[in-house]
Amino acid sequence: MPIDDFQKIDEDFFNTILEEDFFFEGDIKTHDALMVKGSLKGTIVSDNLIVVGPMSAINADMKTKVLQCFGKIVGNISATEEVYIHAPASIMGDISAPLLTIEKGCSINGKISMPITIQKTNDSEV
Repeated sequence: MPIDDFQKIDEDFFNTILEEDFFFEGDIKTHDALMVKGSLKGTIVSDNLIVVGPMSAINADMKTKVLQCFGKIVGNISATEEVYIHAPASIMGDISAPLLTIEKGCSINGKISMPITIQKTNDSEV
């Protein structure tokens, strides 16, 4: 069922899509939403959303705002807002995010940390 969710994603939302036949080795830094369907080795940094497709093989540390993973990631993940792991994704690495959702059927081998946001009395975050 979750792969159906991936197929429903509107690709027009993404400025950059790395297709299934694409392999990249190196560092990627973007301010825009990124969809990875192929293979990548290195580091990925995004100020926006990263979606990892079900056929993807990622061997990279990732820093992003939001990560939606349907595929395989080997590397540490740091998200400022949310990480959503869709079945049958697998992660081998540490995950740090204030909000983490893991669907039944996923595989994770690593540490998970969920930083807490403290609210001040005037509703500004610390």
